[in-house]
Amino acid sequence: MASFIDTHDADYMEGLRLFYLSKYDEAIPMLTSAAERGSVQAQHFLAMMYENGNGVERDLARAAYWYEQTARHGDKEAQFTYAMICALGKGIEPDVAAACHWATLSYHQGNGKALQALQLIRSQASDVAAEATRAFKAAHESGDLEEAARQMERAAECGDTNAQFALFQLLYAGQGVEQDKEAAMLWLRDAALQGHAEAQKRLDELTGAEQPAEPSGKASEQPQ
Repeated sequence: MASFIDTHDADYMEGLRLFYLSKYDEAIPMLTSAAERGSVQAQHFLAMMYENGNGVERDLARAAYWYEQTARHGDKEAQFTYAMICALGKGIEPDVAAACHWATLSYHQGNGKALQALQLIRSQASDVAAEATRAFKAAHESGDLEEAARQMERAAECGDTNAQFALFQLLYAGQGVEQDKEAAMLWLRDAALQGHAEAQKRLDELTGAEQPAEPSGKASEQPQ
């Protein structure tokens, strides 16, 4: 997010003015009104206020809620923050699958901080990845292709390199899905970075790079 100043939302601007005048009781309703209407800046500002107890009683559950709303708008920093909230259970129940999901989205937008966190989170998500792989196979055999795709992506987010490479192949060729070569390359780099030999070979063929590059950034698809 480039800035917390949204001059197009009068409630947000008034809420900020009141906040900096220490009129917190008046600021919160204005900021909340703007946030509930979809102002990403107001959502992020409220999240930080509740997380740190700035002008309000510290409330990690409310902070988590507003970070999630911001993350759903595609903000990579909020996605990273919410991934850590899910991983650590700050104000919510720990959820390693959700942590992998949000950290992957942030990483695929080029957030370098998310990569190190993602590697740690994924090391704790092997059971979830295995469960998703089994669910993918069951859905595919039953002919539920939508559920199969969802479970394949879930396995990929949780670090299954075979699922990541499979997603690359589907997206790159547009097999059963809308072709998206940019998204495909993100999954290919992800798999290659984790040591998937075939992904590394294919990446070299496509880019001529000796080592898998980190993603340069892409607008994230929104969560399931």
